[in-house]
Amino acid sequence: MENLPSRIQILGDHSTRKNRSAYEHQSLPSSYENDLQSSCSEKPVLCSGCGLRTVMYIKESMRFSFSDIQVVTNNFSEANMIGEGGYGRVYKGTLKDGQMIAAKLHKKDTAEGHMAFSSEVFILGFARHKNIVMLLGYCCKDDHNILVYEYICNGSLAWHLFDKSADVLEWHKRQAIAVGIARGLRFLHEECRAGPIIHRDLRPSNILLTHDFVPMLGDFGLAKWKTDESSIHTRVLGTFGYLAPEYAESGVVSVRTDIYAFGVVLLQLISGRKAINFSTGENQMLLRWAEPLIERLALHEIIDPRIGESYDTNELYNMARAAYLCVRRKPEMRPSIGETGPTGELASLERISALTCSLTHPVLKIES
Repeated sequence: MENLPSRIQILGDHSTRKNRSAYEHQSLPSSYENDLQSSCSEKPVLCSGCGLRTVMYIKESMRFSFSDIQVVTNNFSEANMIGEGGYGRVYKGTLKDGQMIAAKLHKKDTAEGHMAFSSEVFILGFARHKNIVMLLGYCCKDDHNILVYEYICNGSLAWHLFDKSADVLEWHKRQAIAVGIARGLRFLHEECRAGPIIHRDLRPSNILLTHDFVPMLGDFGLAKWKTDESSIHTRVLGTFGYLAPEYAESGVVSVRTDIYAFGVVLLQLISGRKAINFSTGENQMLLRWAEPLIERLALHEIIDPRIGESYDTNELYNMARAAYLCVRRKPEMRPSIGETGPTGELASLERISALTCSLTHPVLKIES
């Protein structure tokens, strides 16, 4: 496993681009201590709903042995499998100290899988935030690349929004989830001192929830470091329906690429609809369906009917407008995650509920 740093330092806000460059050219050691250094009693609560606890801060990502992960996942049993994606399966387990984990077993037969594994190990080593899933460690053995995360207990946002067996998400939870996602993005884009990180695959399936409905951004396999350039050109990867136009058409990536996807997620929180619904035919694209309704302020037609009347009208208006601004076609017209808009009408997206309602025009036309 070349190009993977030997000691993946968890530097967080104390890191720099110089630190990052220095680690990129080191190789993995043959073995590594895999015992977490804190007891369950010392760990802060991750989720009060189920009593899970988390490691607040670990100095380094751990190098786990394959045999240890086999044991805690019951030899990767079907009963322990909690998810499956393009790069492999995810299994839950419990370490000796009581820490619950989610082990993502990467397929090693594709270049994309190798790149996704390397990207997650390195980038998540610099991303320590309450709204970002914590990487506890990794394992590299023969045909197995495994990422070990803290276990997030309450499924994905996609399951809560789109699975008929899930309880309906009340409006106040959707509002809190939107704010939490924005805070996680703000850390990635503006507060991580190792340099801005572009997620590139922000969508409900990659947003996990605790039983307290705290959102945690996950799946950083497509993430990119932002260079000194305002944007970078790369191969187009991601999920149709969340791809910003400039990225889908030309492979141009910037932090505004994530902002576009964030806008789509906000529309999904409002409407409870998928980004693309292939079963409906006409108006199957969420954005095309929602845009004219927001322009007419027909927000009662956008709100998820399962919520009924139990929502705050001002919060709905503010979230709809924030989404509208985020999905502008021209990237330079989209707000950053923490800035004031070009005419002062948009407060920090981190504080969605506090967006001002003092516009002369209630919404701004999406640029074509």
